Amino acid sequence: MTDISKLKHCLDLLADRYGARYLDSDPVGLVHRYSSPEDREVAGFIVSSLAYGNAAQIRKSAGKVLMLTGSSPADFARSLTSEKALETFRGFKYRWTDGGDIAYLFRTLGRIIDKNGSVGAFVKSMYDPKEETIAGVMTRFSEWIRDTYSDKFRQNSKKSGVSYLVPSPADGSACKRLALYFRWMVRGPDEVDFGLWKFIPPSRLVIPVDRHIARMGRLLGFTNRRSVDWKMAIEITESLRRLDSRDPLRYDFALVRPGILGECTSSEHGNCRFCVLRDVCLETL
Repeated sequence: MTDISKLKHCLDLLADRYGARYLDSDPVGLVHRYSSPEDREVAGFIVSSLAYGNAAQIRKSAGKVLMLTGSSPADFARSLTSEKALETFRGFKYRWTDGGDIAYLFRTLGRIIDKNGSVGAFVKSMYDPKEETIAGVMTRFSEWIRDTYSDKFRQNSKKSGVSYLVPSPADGSACKRLALYFRWMVRGPDEVDFGLWKFIPPSRLVIPVDRHIARMGRLLGFTNRRSVDWKMAIEITESLRRLDSRDPLRYDFALVRPGILGECTSSEHGNCRFCVLRDVCLETL
């Protein structure tokens, strides 16, 4: 990997460039519309679960879902019956996710809040502080949600629909959506992430890897893997820990921006002369 001090300096410049003024280019911007921790937990889970496809599509589809919940997603989830959930989201479709999947997620969130007081309290009950990363608590959280899935909520999809929306590290996938949710809830509070779950140190987080992070990880020498999987997520996270052991994901929001904004992609590199990463990028060295 490139000299750590030079790499850290360049990533600090990148983070300064792509700060909170870019929230409208990211799904997390939808969650910032809410002020209460309960609403942010619920909205964050729904938005992150739908975080596949491009950012504009995610924001559009997740925005439609949240619009149906009124001013408080948490109150909406609390008040739901299975029948009301299915009726509310009947007709919703985003790629291979249908209204039954969304109805199930909201009904499940309502049950979690009723029994535990909040989503965070439920996650805390599953968290083991002796574990080195959040892999264990993510796995237990995902398995609980999958195991309580009911035929009642199946419309055109199968159980695999919910398994896709709420992935598990045990499956070996990168688990981008659930890792993203944990980042939003654990990191901060700052202008991007919310810092609601104080019981998990940010150092235990694992980076949510999508095609943008996978590409940036290879360009910066964080990983040589080609498969976008959990092993890649761990490799990139370990590299970032060398830059900031207490908060390795502090650069995540900035690292995806060049790809999301179309400024640097595999097909369109943009103007490398003005990129703050040019001195550490393997394509320009």
